Amino acid sequence: MAKLETKISLQSLNLQCPVFLAEFSNADLKFKKRQSLQFQSFRSSEKNALSNPKKMLVASTGKLQYGGSNYESEMSKITSSLLKVGVYNKRTHKFKLYDTDFFHLKPLLKCRIDFNNSQKSWSEKTEDLALTFGSKNRKRVITSRLKYESASNDTISYEKIQSNISLETTVIEERKDDCLIPPQNKDAKCVDDIYSIYDVVPKEDYDCLDTEARIFTNITRENLQLWRNEAKYCDLILHFLETRYQSLSLHTAKLLCYLNYMTILIKTTYKDLKRKDPFPDIPQPYKSSLMEKFLVNRSLPLRMKDKILSHAMILALTINNYHIDGKMLASSTHASMTRIVLVAYSLGCHVKDKKAEGTKLIELKLPLFKYEPRGRQKK
Repeated sequence: MAKLETKISLQSLNLQCPVFLAEFSNADLKFKKRQSLQFQSFRSSEKNALSNPKKMLVASTGKLQYGGSNYESEMSKITSSLLKVGVYNKRTHKFKLYDTDFFHLKPLLKCRIDFNNSQKSWSEKTEDLALTFGSKNRKRVITSRLKYESASNDTISYEKIQSNISLETTVIEERKDDCLIPPQNKDAKCVDDIYSIYDVVPKEDYDCLDTEARIFTNITRENLQLWRNEAKYCDLILHFLETRYQSLSLHTAKLLCYLNYMTILIKTTYKDLKRKDPFPDIPQPYKSSLMEKFLVNRSLPLRMKDKILSHAMILALTINNYHIDGKMLASSTHASMTRIVLVAYSLGCHVKDKKAEGTKLIELKLPLFKYEPRGRQKK
């Protein structure tokens, strides 16, 4: 049998490179039967006889892009004129050499930071300088003004609450259940039919709360005193238990249990959200349910806090015969009285001042309260 002889010829072609050498910065390329990477090459229109043309290589996976050039990295500069790629043709048994370029590909990440907004104005820089080196009177004036602006920003108009406008800088995904308050039955004949409890506590969570709610059905006066000393529960829950713990139904205990989870959620700080488990006191599956419903990209925007506050207010009203103390709700949720009143108005609640006690009485009753801003009130 005659043996096949392979003839090898070396040819250096000074043509445009048909082959590129690419290295990925954070992973190795795995070859599959179905190609998952698409490559695109770009060449500079500038012509320079003394150097190779500048080129860029972009690899796309559909979700992420990698890019690199033949002139940025040191490795590319050193090997730009030294690398060759050999191609062996099985049919003609010839081996050809081609000039090639080396590309170090890195992930291409999009940056959406607005640098213009991050720059301080001249007046802000002047105030920063005065707060550091200014006189006591000057510092006092600036501090007072900043406190006033902070208090003003805390006041949200009713139109913003109803239209659910968010000024958060976080990129927020659109949600179908993104309304501030639960669905409202405007044709309700009694106060019990205005809101459905299952729009606040999902039916699946409500059915699973039997075990967790048992802690509220069998308690003593000593348990209540111990819980108050340990601050285990918020003031709203403790006050309710102190007055009605002897005749507490399982249904009410379930609502108290879920109200406790919601107060934990609304009082969560930015530092808590960065932890691996931001809510260790909320068991599963309620933790996952609340996080999916109220958290946005592992953050808790202001509008979502208003949403939690409205849901918690409905629970508190339901277990307290549809009237609650605004001051006690504020201490239980760490929300300002202004925000509580505006959320109460959006729910259709009636708010009465109790100046002697320094608080406000929030009551849900028919007909529902219709809020009208001062500028729109009829004369």
